[in-house]
Amino acid sequence: MRTSRLFTEQALSSGQSLLLSKESSHYLSKVLRLREGSVLRLFNGRDGEFLARLAKITKHEVEVEIAERLIEPKLGSLKIDLYLGLSKGDRMDYGIQKSTELGVASITPFYSQHGGVKLKEERVENRLRHWQQIAVSASEQCGRLDVPLINEPLQLSEWLGSSQPSVTVVIDPNGDANLSDLPTSNSINLLVGPEGGFAEEELLAAKKSGCTIAVLGSRILRTETAPIAALAILQHLYGDL
Repeated sequence: MRTSRLFTEQALSSGQSLLLSKESSHYLSKVLRLREGSVLRLFNGRDGEFLARLAKITKHEVEVEIAERLIEPKLGSLKIDLYLGLSKGDRMDYGIQKSTELGVASITPFYSQHGGVKLKEERVENRLRHWQQIAVSASEQCGRLDVPLINEPLQLSEWLGSSQPSVTVVIDPNGDANLSDLPTSNSINLLVGPEGGFAEEELLAAKKSGCTIAVLGSRILRTETAPIAALAILQHLYGDL
């Protein structure tokens, strides 16, 4: 039977007893139905991954005893910050899940001219909470030791006008470069547009700000497919895939 992995924001160290959060306690005891004595793996993005045992289960709390550290904390060889055009339906959920599995450091949704999604201010917090939980679940499943940060949505035009220290690549079917043409770097900004793609003015602004406009082969990929393909290529060329 596979040992469950659980992300926690609490500090972790060997020999420690820890009361888990209400949400984590509910998940372990009510959803997974683990019992006292069950083992699991804990990670928090900072201290590595630890083996732990459920020591005590009450109605609302679970206490764990942390044993040895199984995996030391480590940094990936390539830092990719993904900027993803806001999309309709479950496309954003899918993009965040798969991008997390492929090792992105952060994900920032953006509004653009051809994007059909405009979040009302009162909905942003709920969507961020939802997307962050998708990233947590994906990290638990795929074995990574950290969870990418999901940032608040921004306006693409404003972001393109700011100074970016990292290599920045925009994925577009009319690009004139390949991902293998990028200069060597351990930090890359990756921009993938919404269903309608990027407007001509946005591509011109991207070029003016020094971005590389890159194409992913001869086929036009859907907005939920493009980041997966691009991330896999970048990780293969410059990262750990």
